[in-house]
Amino acid sequence: TNMQQQQQQQQRQPKIAYTAMHGVGHPWAKRTFQTFNLSPFLSIPEQQNPDPTFPTVPFPNPEENGALDIAMEFASDNDCDVVLANDPDADRLAVAERCRSNSGNDSSISDGDSDGDGDSDSWIAFSGDQIGTMLGYWIWENLGKKSEKPVAMCASTVSSKMLAAIAETEGFLFNETLTGFKYIGSRAVELSQEEKYRPLFLYEEAIGFCCGDVVFDKDGLTAAGVMAQLVRDTYRVGLTLNQHMQSLYDKYGFFASNNGYYYCSDPNITNKIIESIRNNGMYNMTNNVIGGGGKGEYSYEVKSIRDLGYPGYDSTTIDKKPTLPISKSSPMITISFTNGCTAQFRASGTEPKFKFYIEMRGKPGVPKDVVEKDLYEMSAVLLEELLQPDFHGLVKP
Repeated sequence: TNMQQQQQQQQRQPKIAYTAMHGVGHPWAKRTFQTFNLSPFLSIPEQQNPDPTFPTVPFPNPEENGALDIAMEFASDNDCDVVLANDPDADRLAVAERCRSNSGNDSSISDGDSDGDGDSDSWIAFSGDQIGTMLGYWIWENLGKKSEKPVAMCASTVSSKMLAAIAETEGFLFNETLTGFKYIGSRAVELSQEEKYRPLFLYEEAIGFCCGDVVFDKDGLTAAGVMAQLVRDTYRVGLTLNQHMQSLYDKYGFFASNNGYYYCSDPNITNKIIESIRNNGMYNMTNNVIGGGGKGEYSYEVKSIRDLGYPGYDSTTIDKKPTLPISKSSPMITISFTNGCTAQFRASGTEPKFKFYIEMRGKPGVPKDVVEKDLYEMSAVLLEELLQPDFHGLVKP
């Protein structure tokens, strides 16, 4: 029964496997675990030492499909529960968990990638937003609530709004910043020096995390230490990470995201798309509604709009100017809707891509599949109406 399984799990120390992914992380991860008084991890031997040819992975980024396969296989063979993976320079952290076939664990909870491995095991790789939400919540529960100074947390604007929802409920400050840790870290410095907050956690959805307020930059090693403590605490009360993530969704609402991109090699097209969304400052709406010709089933009421291009616009501020910095060369438009959806659009600064980030916040208690269905229906309308992919010759990946 479930009860017996939970008791068994309560008596079981979780086992952790770690991979440095042919980079520099291993000796430092070892020291992190010693400093945090954690049981030693098992290291994936063939990825432990630095090797600039990265022979065992298709691409040395733990987020890439297939990058964690060898680690998961090793972890299954050695009866480990969780894989922690750094990227080669160890400033980012990926987390995957084994779904034991007898744990009553529903692998459909995660919106990360689950990867079947034999009949008995499958694996869930958590998304950067899920890892960020779990770390932020753990730090609030264990450090934030005891802090003498008011606590702040920050994330990039394209990261999930789930931590913002937790901050709203729990009563700490949450700030969003432009994408990139130079912006996230700079905001943390301002908050601690000028505004007398204690910034205890910063993150971006591309698996970059900063735990604590010693150095305001992403660091995959301290993040691995905190995540290992979180794993230990979660398993101690008889839950898996996946079940713990589900309990956060139950409490704060399920956040479904649809992030992606189109290929677009011509910068003029990118500018045309941004200008057509702007629609001379009317922002492509009919009576504050996008879709359905302004009425009907697939039409969505706009709550607010922020344009971080030049000269900048924000419908929520008194002077209609954004609080975040604006950029002529890399504009980003964010549209929030009354139904809990946020859609963001920007051109990539480094690749020939036009990116979108669409997230739907479900109310607590609304099932995951309902929130996801709403998100996908709405995404289809927004991408068609705002980006006009066929008209602009955008190519799906």
